[in-house]
Amino acid sequence: MSFNKIIVSLFLCLIYGCSYDPIYQKKHYIFGTLVDIKIYGEKEETAKNISNEIIEELNRLHQLLHPWNPGIINDINQAIANDKSIYINNNEIINIIHDASTLENNTKGIFNPAIGKLVNLWGFHSETLPTKLPSKEAINSLVTLKPSMNNISIKNNILKSRNNSVQIDLGGYGKGYALDQIKNILSVNDIPNALINIGGNILALGKRGSKTWVVAIQNPREPGVIAKIPLKPGWSIGTSGDYQKYLIDDKIRYSHLINPFTGSPSQGTQSAIVLTPPSVNSGTLSDVYSKPLFIAHKNKKFIVAKSLGLNYFLIIMEDNSIIISKDMMNEISWYQEPDAKNIITN
Repeated sequence: MSFNKIIVSLFLCLIYGCSYDPIYQKKHYIFGTLVDIKIYGEKEETAKNISNEIIEELNRLHQLLHPWNPGIINDINQAIANDKSIYINNNEIINIIHDASTLENNTKGIFNPAIGKLVNLWGFHSETLPTKLPSKEAINSLVTLKPSMNNISIKNNILKSRNNSVQIDLGGYGKGYALDQIKNILSVNDIPNALINIGGNILALGKRGSKTWVVAIQNPREPGVIAKIPLKPGWSIGTSGDYQKYLIDDKIRYSHLINPFTGSPSQGTQSAIVLTPPSVNSGTLSDVYSKPLFIAHKNKKFIVAKSLGLNYFLIIMEDNSIIISKDMMNEISWYQEPDAKNIITN
């Protein structure tokens, strides 16, 4: 067996229009990925203070949402596993659990934060990747139990689950949620122009001077980029890929993106990229909705996108075919024009 862990993400491709570029940049490693903060047109002291506030918020959220380190989510999971109820004195967590349940329903269960035990079974709860695959029997036993966020009820701050196989893991939700909280910080502090990148989940506010913020699309299999996309003010972009956290066994790639219905990592897709228009939760939606597009069967990806109201998306398949919406096709600029026969559009 051999495996490799490659941490790659969408990175920024910015157009420079003058010799002096009044941008403040700060980078930080959190959520298991690189965070890149860019603030345009502010005094250095102001930008520095806001960047530090953003990092403090990211550290808070990392601790709050972590599924297995000591904290409220771990306490909830332990209570559920022991068939016990638990008092939740945290309205933010209650709202997040309700929101995650709604998003599970919206995606018809393809996005399912209740499958933490499956994630753990595959070894993706660890900072180091697993060295062996779980047995089919162990996988099937967890799938059969059908854990769901809908198994959870909260009344008068008392949380309980009727299914003790539920284990909450907000790994497919947290970075997008963090973008929405950062958006609030920037708004309260009257920062109109910024670009925030949390490991490929990106929020654009305003512009870079007279230029629209532009992001580059990482090649999932080779170093470098394949295209660039302008990110309009208030828009967010989310990406899911099998190149971020994976293992290889017998020449088969197993990513951390698990199909809740099979209990195994989704096969056949290299990456899925989603753009979401301005809204209160555009960051969360871009993060969450990239997962169903990644996991869905090739023949159903357009159907899933339509059901989620997604108009801008790009999916790169294992066979290097490209599934792309017409709206995204109109926005994207390729570094090397793909073969037309490999492009599938609606």
